[in-house]
Amino acid sequence: MSVENPELESFVLELTRHQMRLRGLVRCLLFDPKSTEDVLQDTNVTLLRKAADFSPGTNFWAWASVVAKYQVMTHAKRIGRDRLVFDDSLLAAIADDVNKIADTVDSRCEALSKCLRALPEPQRQLLELRYSVDGSVPHMAASLGRPEGSIRQTLYRIRQALLTCIESRLSAEGVT
Repeated sequence: MSVENPELESFVLELTRHQMRLRGLVRCLLFDPKSTEDVLQDTNVTLLRKAADFSPGTNFWAWASVVAKYQVMTHAKRIGRDRLVFDDSLLAAIADDVNKIADTVDSRCEALSKCLRALPEPQRQLLELRYSVDGSVPHMAASLGRPEGSIRQTLYRIRQALLTCIESRLSAEGVT
């Protein structure tokens, strides 16, 4: 594959690499899943339009997160008549807090992924059922023929095991 524009390719790789983190930032600021996807799309379009402004080798996340924050503020102004819209100063404060912990998010996601792979298959399948579209505990209990309390207790134990595994991995890596 020949690359006609290596700077653009580098930019797209960075944008792709930070997509989950951008989605997380926008979601922390908006809460509404539909608004999150709309603002994330607006953010991506804006970032692509401004790709020439980005200097390769600099901190892509710092730049992209500022663009995302402004897109959230623009969105909040558009829907400002809603009573649950935060003002710009609160959105900025939340965005700053998210940026402070953003570096640990990647480490935590990687640890979670490894810990999930280490779970026994039946436990992984139970988690997949729980977090699927129809994953309510009553629905799971009916389809598995188990009492709801049993399902809840098993899920609690799996989550506790995952938390212990994640904390152990992060501690071994020196991540707080």
